Order: sequence, then structure tokens, then C-alpha cells
Amino acid sequence: MHDLGHTYGLESLRPFPSSRPPRPVIMNVIESSDAPSRSGMVTLLGCLFIGIAFVLQIYRQKPLKPTPPGPPGEPILGNARQIPEFFPWYYFTDLAKSYGDVIYLTAMGQGILVINSSQAMSEILTKNSSIFSGRPHLPMLGDLVGWNQTVTMGVPGKRWQSQRKLLHQFLGAPSIPAYHHMMEELVQEFVRTVAPTSQGFNDEFIFTMAKLTLRMAYGIKIESREDPLAIMAEEAALNFEDGVEFGRYKVDLFPVLRLLPSWFPLAEFHRIAARWRPQLQMAINTPFDRVKKDMAEGKAEPSFTAKCLESLPAGTDDDYIKWTSGAFYVAASRTTMTTISTFLHTMIQHPEVQAKAQAEIDRVTGGDRLPTFADRPNMPYLDCIFKEVMRWHPATPMGVPHATTEEVQYRGWSIPKGTIVYNNGWALSQDPVTYPAPEKFDPERFERNSTTKDPREYAFGFGRRACPGQAFADATVWITMTTLLALVDMRNCLDEAGNIIPLKENFNGTVLHNLPPFPYTLEPRSSFAKGWLETGNEKGP
Repeated sequence: MHDLGHTYGLESLRPFPSSRPPRPVIMNVIESSDAPSRSGMVTLLGCLFIGIAFVLQIYRQKPLKPTPPGPPGEPILGNARQIPEFFPWYYFTDLAKSYGDVIYLTAMGQGILVINSSQAMSEILTKNSSIFSGRPHLPMLGDLVGWNQTVTMGVPGKRWQSQRKLLHQFLGAPSIPAYHHMMEELVQEFVRTVAPTSQGFNDEFIFTMAKLTLRMAYGIKIESREDPLAIMAEEAALNFEDGVEFGRYKVDLFPVLRLLPSWFPLAEFHRIAARWRPQLQMAINTPFDRVKKDMAEGKAEPSFTAKCLESLPAGTDDDYIKWTSGAFYVAASRTTMTTISTFLHTMIQHPEVQAKAQAEIDRVTGGDRLPTFADRPNMPYLDCIFKEVMRWHPATPMGVPHATTEEVQYRGWSIPKGTIVYNNGWALSQDPVTYPAPEKFDPERFERNSTTKDPREYAFGFGRRACPGQAFADATVWITMTTLLALVDMRNCLDEAGNIIPLKENFNGTVLHNLPPFPYTLEPRSSFAKGWLETGNEKGP
């Protein structure tokens, strides 16, 4: 693996970076230059170039028919300066009180539709799934970096449909039980690693996810967090988070800027893409090429990629298989980590919920063995906690945006072709009609009323863009939560005087609604747990 890192220049990659610098709002992108220098005639010509492109774009995209209601915007800029940098879902949820559950805004001529109710989401995204199955054209992330080759950002078509079909076969609910034992094994290893030190929870979980996805997708086992395969996947995932936010880069606002040379003062996006593209290519190509090599030598381990390649007719292009496997491997970890981190944070703050869940686990297991997936039907309160964690703080409150592939009529309004569409999952999760006292963490709400809407119905998206990995995510989150509860008490840290260090709810407010690292303590909750954490043997020392 060291030779691999040297060959691909992986020494420049950061091992498991937890965050990126704050990203600017749309107007900051317009008002500031990415470049180290903004002087002289070159910059002036660039501004003129942008101005002409901008006017043409506004003229081309201005709707000619009535659109859904929304706040008034400024001339030319539209609502660009009103959309906040952080926690935009709060802003859109508040707008719904004045303009209704379907809101239309513009940002420099780009139409943006925000859906704020379950009814509208169903009517728009499910019943018209073919029209709303597009993705926004993000030249930075798609054309310049290469994410448009994945099922995540690809446009509907034959290739995209083939990729979706493969992922449904690989990650659909009927296929996941085949990986249950692997998930149990790796999650148990994760808990044994983080429990003694009570440090590195998020990074260690991301590494666990890397180990799991590499084994499932490629049959490859890794042992170190410094393994290049783990690092390159995490780096590519962070790049995706950075680039998927509309307006982050000038070229997404003005696609014609792609024509600028990379040395131009306003073309810093070209220089960033020049770093990101090879990182994504490495993450996609390296494990795939290894599987092909191992297959040729007759030593490939069973995996999704090997199975797909074995069934591929001779002479058929395998590129879509490569990008399908790679998208799962790169993109599966961070949203799952966000949910598990929120779970840990919430259990510390609600010890009564933690104790009730642990009592349920002990009732099923007898307190002298670890829980398995076979126990899930007998642990209904654990599922209530799972649902409430996803409702309480959704991992991706706005999801990955859709885009309309053609003009569509809804409630007498026109939604133009090319409109960016956001599902405001935060508005659904905090709806007091659906969830009384939504500000309260209350797993019992799902016990008291069996008809209470399961947040998993909207957390994983809608229609043809619904996440194909939702059964995988569901299983991974459940076994991690259950194993943690079975083995440890999750508690606050104490300061030097023995006082509890309170936790802060300082969630990030960009694409992922996650928490920065926070202090915690994991303590063995029983003699069985202590023995198992020390030896890995259910019979103890």
C-alpha cells in the first residue's frame, strides 16, 4: 500500500479530515474573487465577460408563466442575497408560513423550488418522478471534476438507469441480509476501538464504513486508517460536499466561465478542479483495477464488482460498473456517520432513553451476549429511537437537489424546465401537526401512535432519485446504535473539579447537518460488556 500511495501522490491527501472551511453564500461568490490578484485589465475583461454572460442567462431563464409564490427579490439578483449561508432550511421553513408549502425563488436567473410539506413532496416528486428526476447542472462538480459519471449526479438516461438497476440489485432490501454478519463484525470492532479511549468517534466510524464498503464493493480488506484507499475515498467525499452546494463556485452560476483559461484571475475553480478530479479518479479506478487484476490471476474475493464483471458479456464496456461501485464506496460513509454522531450526542443528553433501550436489549439477549440483526423484530423501542434520531436532526435536511427535465404544471403554476428543486426535510420533521411538540426528543411518540409518519419515508429522498442505499444505511445505523447501547453507557465528560461538561448543540448548517467533535465518555455497562471489550470474547476473560 505504501507503493500505491507513492505512485498516486497520496502523501498530499489529508487522513480523515473532519471538516472544511466555511463556504460563502452565493453573493459572497459574486462579490469576491477566488484569485490571488484582481488588478488590471485582465480582471476588468473578466468582469465584462461575466456581465454579458449573466445578462444572457437572466434573459434566457426568466419564466414567462406564473410560478409558485415566493418572496420578492432584487432586480437582476433575485433572492440571491436573501438565501442564508448556513441553515437555509430554517429560512425556507419560515417562508412557508407566509407563502405556503411550495415556494419559488430565483438567484441570478436560476429558478429554485422549495417543497415544505409531505403532501407536496408526494404530489410533485413521486407522482411526477420522471420530470423531477434530473440533477442541477453543476459544471464544477460534474463536468470539471467528473461526478456526472456517477449515479449520484448523472442525468437520466440509459447509463443512469443501468447504474440504478445495479445498485438496487446490490443494495436492495433483499440483498442486505447477506452482509449482516460482516456489519456485525466490523461494528463490534469499532466499539472495541473507541470505548477504551473515548476519542476519535467520528473518524473511527468513517474508517469502519470504509472497511465495510470496500469489502462489499470490491472484496478488499484494509487494516489501517492511513490506507490510501480509505484516505482517497474520504477526500473525494469531502470534495463532493463542498461542490454540491449551488452557488459555491462561479462556474455553476455562469457555466460559460468554463471557457476561461485556468490562469485567469476569476478561474480559481479550474485550479481546484485540477486537484479534485485526479482524487476522484484515484478513488474510482484504484480498487476497480485491483479487482480486475485479481480476477485475471484467479484470486479475487467475492464482491459486487467481481459479480458484475463476471456477468458482463465479452467486449462490453465496463465503465458504468466502475462508476457504480465507486459511487457507493465513496459516498456511503458521511451521512451515516452524521446520524450515528447525532445518536451519541442525543443519548448523552437523554440518559432515561438510553436506560430504557438498554433494558430492552437485556430482556432480549439476557445481558450475556451481543445483539444481532435476528433480534431486531423483538426490539421495537430501538426502532423508535432510530426514527426519532432521524427526525430530531436529519442528516441532510435539504437533501441533494433535483432538477426538472421539462416544464410542468402544478396547482395552476408553471415550474420551468431546469428549475432546481429542494425537499425541505427539516420542515417535515418539525411539523407540529405530524409530530406534536417537535422540539422535544421523544421516541415514545412512535409507540403511542403507530400511524406517526416514519421519517425514513422522506429522509432518503423521493421518486427515481430515492437513495438506492437506504436499506444498507438503515441496517448499518441500527446495528451500530444497538451494539453501542448493549456494551457501553454514553455519558458526559467531567472537568478537573468533577463537574459535568455540558454538550452544545452546535450543528453545522451546510449540506450535512452534523456535529463537530464533542467530549464524551464510553464506560462498560456490565461485567459482560467489560469482559467482551477487553477480550472480544463473549465468555469474557
